[in-house]
Amino acid sequence: MTVPPHHLRWNLYGAGLENLGREGKPELLPTPQPAPNEVLARIDAVGICFSDLKILRLGEAHPKIARDLRQYPVVMGHEISCTIAQVGDALKDRFQVGERYIVQADVYVNGRVQAVGYALDGGYSQYTVFGEPVLNGDAGCYLLRCPEHLSYAEAALVEPWACVVASYRIQPRPTPQPNGRWLVVIPHAPMVRYRCSALEPLRSTDSPVLADMPSSGTGVPARVDTPSSGTGVPARAENAAHIIAAETVLERDAQATNGVAIVIVDSRGSPLADEFLHTAQQLGMATERVEVSEENLYDPALLRRLRETHAPDGFTDILLFGTPTPALLETALDALGYGGALSFTCHHKLDAVPVDVGRLHYDRLLVMGTTGWDITDAYRHTRDSALRKGDRLLLFGAGGAMGQMQLFYALTRPEPPAQVVVVDRHPERLEPLRELGTPLAQQAGIDLQFYCNADAEPEAQQAHLRMLCPHGFDQIMLLASSPDAVSLTYPLLTDGGVLNLFAGIPKGQKVPLDLTRLASRHMRLLGSSGSTMDDIAECLRLVAEGALPARKVIGAIAGLNALPDALRAVQEHRYPGKIVIFPQLPELPMLGLHELATHLPEVHAHLEDGCYWTQAAEIALGLLDR
Repeated sequence: MTVPPHHLRWNLYGAGLENLGREGKPELLPTPQPAPNEVLARIDAVGICFSDLKILRLGEAHPKIARDLRQYPVVMGHEISCTIAQVGDALKDRFQVGERYIVQADVYVNGRVQAVGYALDGGYSQYTVFGEPVLNGDAGCYLLRCPEHLSYAEAALVEPWACVVASYRIQPRPTPQPNGRWLVVIPHAPMVRYRCSALEPLRSTDSPVLADMPSSGTGVPARVDTPSSGTGVPARAENAAHIIAAETVLERDAQATNGVAIVIVDSRGSPLADEFLHTAQQLGMATERVEVSEENLYDPALLRRLRETHAPDGFTDILLFGTPTPALLETALDALGYGGALSFTCHHKLDAVPVDVGRLHYDRLLVMGTTGWDITDAYRHTRDSALRKGDRLLLFGAGGAMGQMQLFYALTRPEPPAQVVVVDRHPERLEPLRELGTPLAQQAGIDLQFYCNADAEPEAQQAHLRMLCPHGFDQIMLLASSPDAVSLTYPLLTDGGVLNLFAGIPKGQKVPLDLTRLASRHMRLLGSSGSTMDDIAECLRLVAEGALPARKVIGAIAGLNALPDALRAVQEHRYPGKIVIFPQLPELPMLGLHELATHLPEVHAHLEDGCYWTQAAEIALGLLDR
């Protein structure tokens, strides 16, 4: 394969289209040369994701970037199909020139995401180098071999399909994360037996720590003061100097252990606090017992201080017993780390709690509650996100390619839902969904309804959706990146229902929500963002077998030079499907597939049924050199 000395590349130097490239054009730069442990990839096709528009809008304020783009620009584009062009000397036994790959964009290194197209260079470039993070991340190599019979375009769209499939494969953990970062708040409550039976599977029965614990006669260990500061007494929040000393020891201990458990407990004590602390110690976690007065038990300032000191990346699990206040619940949500879970007990109606709905999506948070004394009921009554036979599903804001993927996936399940309601405010964007979904729904016996909510007030929308589904929805997949859509759809859940924030809402956008429903009706809030290696590998298999029609959601094609106009087209919803960029054809104008008959009839002749992209169309376009 001949590699040119120079190539075209779209660097983004800040927020806004005016900061994309130089004077509205891609830059002509020397083609990078791979180091011994790197490969040079030719970018064959890149799908435009709505997430690219969020990067354009936020620039370096985007949560997955957070760097000075003037000095360190980003190359966007994470839906990538590529071919190996050069191989570093140390990798010649792993890669061969000419091999085709797709890219899993969610690259993890030491548990932290370094996403392609965000922290790492993406695909809006003719060539790029893949090095250590992509080739040797936590999950191994994030490049997946691509079958030769797939077109470049449909191979690139395996990545967004994987995001769709992943949104229905979320398996909430049944216990606090072993060796995670726990924060637990426990009241005295001597007349109430608060419990966490989820701790039992985390402990081994032959543990010498638990075996030596005195019994309280209640089935949980009796109270044992757990010194952590070396003074022989528990830390008390009322003594600031004592807290500082205890925190210093805890940080040192945490370096030699796995995880940390902070237990804030009423100073009058609780057997459950001891159970949490000893379970954590058995797991090898550092522990800290913080005793406070009853009136300070639910102090948000204390929780914030403990997070800053002991869990700067946020807690994996926060468990709040008793009657946590809305202010504490808001602070607890803000204190969760990536993939974190908040569970709480609730025994009376709460005032609305401001919820950062952007973090629910980007940080894949889970919020759950229970009215029972055993907080494990919050975990136990949390269903996974898989569609079940007979479910009632709402796809809200479903116009566009991702909505088409969501609809196809829902209607083709082996055990299909009973009802699917599709909502969008653009009537013209509902038509492709109707054409796609109606025959599939009839074949599967699914009640498929469409609703255009243009210009309708939120109350009117809720009334119409309640008329379509009087008993509420088991699952709501939110594809509209609007905080108002969260408050509109949340009350439409049925008991045990799940609201899944699939669309990205900017972090910091808070919506007041009645979290009492999470406890009294076991409704759940969670977010879905990206996919795992297992997800994308499964989708690649399904696309290769024809089970997922990746090429049937392509609405337009364009060359690399047309990227700014293509991004505007996505923003303006000009095409009903995905726009795919072909970097190796920089001068190709942006064309909807329906426009090919006029502008490129020789390519149009190879579309399936005159409207679906094919590998033969790419050959006619001059892309494939086989």
